[in-house]
Amino acid sequence: VEFKLQTTKKSSSSLPERWESYSFDQIYDHYECKAQAEDKSKPIPSLAQWLFLRKQYKEFVDDTMTFDDPIPPTMGYSYDESHNTPPFYAKLDPERGRGLYASRNIQRLEVVHYWSGHDVTFPDANAFRQFVFSLPKRMACDVVDWAWSRKISGSENGPEVICLSMNIASLMNSGDGPGEVNVSINSSTSDSFFATRDIMKDEEILTHFVRK
Repeated sequence: VEFKLQTTKKSSSSLPERWESYSFDQIYDHYECKAQAEDKSKPIPSLAQWLFLRKQYKEFVDDTMTFDDPIPPTMGYSYDESHNTPPFYAKLDPERGRGLYASRNIQRLEVVHYWSGHDVTFPDANAFRQFVFSLPKRMACDVVDWAWSRKISGSENGPEVICLSMNIASLMNSGDGPGEVNVSINSSTSDSFFATRDIMKDEEILTHFVRK
């Protein structure tokens, strides 16, 4: 895939000094994201917010990217060829905050979520930084929280790239321990999250994330 990296439209005065070398943690600290991360009342992103993220990606990272899935990002993505939605929905819980919940009973080993054509990658760290610094503070904090790295070459020894789901799949939370986790991938190159046990309808879907 060939990416066209465009020059950021933000003025140099609005960017932090040496922003080109910022790490995830430095971006997190720059935007003071800790308070937002701990805020259990922050709303689920609206359709307009998801579409804005996609617009910024096209403008700052890859202007050839198309987002033509008939399923709106507020409902996930096309889970199959019939354009059914994935077996989860987004909900704001007053105690746990935003999360994904099973929309039906899910059987053990069933694919709950998979890498879809509308998840995006960044050609390099600088492209990710330009994208993040093009966003309002709250969106920037969300993106830093949601982004992850994975191998997409099909090889355990292949390079890792930064990835981002621009739909409610990004709201999947991490479980507090093995007893809470109910979905997981089976390798670092896997495209799919499988149910590790039977999941009941309306139960929160939880995985295990490790920020490298």
